[in-house]
Amino acid sequence: MGPTALDARLRGLLDRLRTTVVARRPSLLVRAGIPVLVVGGIALLRAALFSEFAPWFLFTPAVVLIALLLGGAAGLWATVLAAAFAGTVLLAAPPVGELSLTQWVASAVFIVTTAGLVGLVVALRHALIEAETSHAALTRSAAAAAEREAFVTNVLAASTDCIKVLDLDGRLTFMSEGGQQVMEVSDFNAIRGCPWPSFWTGQGHDEAVAALAAAREGRARSFVGRACTMRGTPKWWHVALSPIRNPDGTFDRILSVSRDITALRESEDARDHFVRLAENSTDFIGMAQTDGRIVYLNGAARRMVGLDDAGPAALTLTDLVQPEQVALVTAEVLPAVERDGHWSGELTFRDFRTGATIPVLSSLFPVTDGEGRVVGTGTVTRDFRARKQAEEELRLLNGELAHRLKNVLAVVQSVTRQTLRSATDMRQASEDLSSRLVALGIATDVLTHASWRSADLRDLIEGALGPHGEIGGRIRLAGPALTLQPQVAVALALALHELATNASKYGALSNDAGFVDLRWHVQGEGEGARFRLDWRERGGPPVTAPTRRGFGSTLIERSLRSYFGGTTDIAYRPDGLVFTLDAPLREAILTSDEA
Repeated sequence: MGPTALDARLRGLLDRLRTTVVARRPSLLVRAGIPVLVVGGIALLRAALFSEFAPWFLFTPAVVLIALLLGGAAGLWATVLAAAFAGTVLLAAPPVGELSLTQWVASAVFIVTTAGLVGLVVALRHALIEAETSHAALTRSAAAAAEREAFVTNVLAASTDCIKVLDLDGRLTFMSEGGQQVMEVSDFNAIRGCPWPSFWTGQGHDEAVAALAAAREGRARSFVGRACTMRGTPKWWHVALSPIRNPDGTFDRILSVSRDITALRESEDARDHFVRLAENSTDFIGMAQTDGRIVYLNGAARRMVGLDDAGPAALTLTDLVQPEQVALVTAEVLPAVERDGHWSGELTFRDFRTGATIPVLSSLFPVTDGEGRVVGTGTVTRDFRARKQAEEELRLLNGELAHRLKNVLAVVQSVTRQTLRSATDMRQASEDLSSRLVALGIATDVLTHASWRSADLRDLIEGALGPHGEIGGRIRLAGPALTLQPQVAVALALALHELATNASKYGALSNDAGFVDLRWHVQGEGEGARFRLDWRERGGPPVTAPTRRGFGSTLIERSLRSYFGGTTDIAYRPDGLVFTLDAPLREAILTSDEA
């Protein structure tokens, strides 16, 4: 048997002995009874097989074993019992009751020697107990360390974070199993020792260098950056660096923990895009929780209902509408959203500053989370005030147009009737009626440009006289810029047409030398101000008064007097016809306030 095998046998024996000694915790009765039985048995065996003078040290192995297994008290008790049994045997031998000097010395030596051995064995027992206690503690500590190591290993393997250890130069020395998966690393040895900042580009590289410098100084630092995996997949990471300190506070390694936040970043980007879209929209966009409390209103929404930038604090959906529509929202609108998934219709919001009613077209719909659960109600609402105003204006315009058309038709009817009545034949009647309707059309064109609210005097004159001669040539105009009342424009256009037609047939425009001089002006101020228009013909053939008054003369005099509320005068002078209109300014012309 070699030394190594012998050492192993001895170590095994000591381990079993240590375990046996420590494992035994006998009771007092056992510690007292076993020495009696063992020592008594040896005494009987000694007397039977040997003689009463056999060496007392036959008891020593038993006493030592008792002391080792049962403790010092049991060993001393066994020593006393051995001395007592041996002494009893000696005293029973002749001479009875006497011991020789040698026997006394042998007894003393036995007691002292055995007691000393018991003391040594007790010390050995204590050493074995302490050794077993230390061994158990070491075993537990090793098991705990192994458990902790296994736990840390499992945590690192299960974590989806990329956990790395760097040296102080920033080179990779370790990467967790989970980190290798998220970074798509097939062989860590291929990147072991690589400078960690080189994985980052652009601003991320600058942030990585700054974080590494902070960690070298003993400070923790984090940043968000973009880096590609080993397979080239671009990802966003939240990174934290901190020194790994030794028990004495020093450090020679750096911990780097990177978390993949690509999905979160994309979600934030999508949310930011939505917020920018909502904030740039001119429509009312809002969202409320399931209890109706409003949690978001975009800028257009806040401006529409008169809220400041502080937002919709403590407001609910029903607070937006006028009180008379609260029941509609709670009883019809919101149940329809829950039942049908949407509701669209007209509502009336209120302005929180003025209390004014705001007509709106609202669309409401449920808002769900990522798992499809309804978390609130959204609305996109359009301000209908402009449309309602346009509808009202259209209604008024249609009414005004109907009124104007009736008036125009009445004028057409009157012109037609008077033309036919005064005509000598149908051909002449057709020509006269056509020319008069053209003049009427010109007047309506001028009125239409101003939405039938007014007519520019010069535009009306040029439109009515343009077909009969060159404006500024044979037809000369002079007068200030004035705006006619709409009710007099048609009458004046027809009158000017009749004057120009008469001049073309019989007056100044019937030859190559004559011309018409048309002037207008305002006389006086205030309530007494008057409008005056003068038509003068020059250079035409001699003029004589007609023997019969036709429709033209009647239209010029009666129609203008009626519409303008003034006076008219036609003078058939030999050198040319002169027509004068004199009327109150307020009846003929729109003032600046009215315009």
